[in-house]
Amino acid sequence: MPPAYKLACVVWELTLGCNLKCLHCGSTAGGRRAREFSTAEALKICGDLKKAGCQGVALMGGEPLLRKDFFKIASRVRELGMELSVITNGTIHSEEIFESLKELKPRAVAVSLDAADPALHDRIRGMEGAYEKSSAFIARCLKDGLPVSVITTVHKLNIKELAAMRDLLKGRGLAWQVQTAGGEGGRFSKEFLLDPEEFYAVGLFVEACRREYTAEELPVIGAHDLGYNSLLLNHVSLYENWEGCQAGISVAGLRSDGEVLGCLAMNDVKFSEGNALKTPFYEIWNNPDAFRYTRGFKKEQAGANCAGCRHLDNCKGGCNEMSLMKTGSLNNDPYCFCSLEKKLFSDELDNPVKKIKLMLQGLADRNGYHALGRIFSGKRRKRDES
Repeated sequence: MPPAYKLACVVWELTLGCNLKCLHCGSTAGGRRAREFSTAEALKICGDLKKAGCQGVALMGGEPLLRKDFFKIASRVRELGMELSVITNGTIHSEEIFESLKELKPRAVAVSLDAADPALHDRIRGMEGAYEKSSAFIARCLKDGLPVSVITTVHKLNIKELAAMRDLLKGRGLAWQVQTAGGEGGRFSKEFLLDPEEFYAVGLFVEACRREYTAEELPVIGAHDLGYNSLLLNHVSLYENWEGCQAGISVAGLRSDGEVLGCLAMNDVKFSEGNALKTPFYEIWNNPDAFRYTRGFKKEQAGANCAGCRHLDNCKGGCNEMSLMKTGSLNNDPYCFCSLEKKLFSDELDNPVKKIKLMLQGLADRNGYHALGRIFSGKRRKRDES
């Protein structure tokens, strides 16, 4: 009998160890967990993921390249026929790393870059020289033909850097993911979290980039936390429509201590569905009682921000990580674009808003989603192709 839920991707924290001290890190990475997978355990987990029907694995940390067995684990993922993505801070370099990455033929190599200003990036990342190292890593990936992406985490310290980041990245064959900082980490002051107007402005920025540049010139997406069901904007994520939190539906998170969560951004053991060191991952994934907050969602569960919304059947209360951070409960995301627009635009502006909506719809390029999907899957045209 086929599984009820198809597992598109597991985001796997290989280690909590990290050589940086990033301000916004939701896991407060730095030191390793007291108990982390051994090499033998990690290789067994690869087989368990395949048995669960997993289509792709994203290896991250901490900093995953700090593990000496990283390429042994990554190679096993590929041998089993699963797609591979690597998420790194880009500060660890060697000829062997780049040659091994090329051999793996990854779907994506994602590098964190939070500012075009080197000093600000270094401040955010907690290491002098981080910008120079990460930039060199990106340049080498491009030279080697690797499908490299840049991830930018936005907060009050760097929101003004977005335009400069756009100018830095456009036309280079890079894919760009823009996400917003959460308040879970132990080093991040909540005073730096985006307010509603700033959050909405990030969505407007992504929309503006998509209208000014083709997906080949500047493939840019907003992450899962960046708003839905706007009256004015197209969906800023990779897909044309938001279909609700995918934790436990098509994605799962695996911590380095074995805990299985629907989403690593909801990094609280109370959301663990089991431990893959004790129970095979495929049993956890196929447990009919697991991930009830998404798999068993009913409209009555929605919080006050979402109750009665006409999008609730599909949206299911927005991003649960954002909902938890802002309200302390699930299915209650106050930062969806639909909700923000009702608050940011007064009743007097109703008619002009509708006019702007019609104008934007007239300019919309729906084919852009197809191009974005191809680029973010690692299938990119050569830069000299027309």
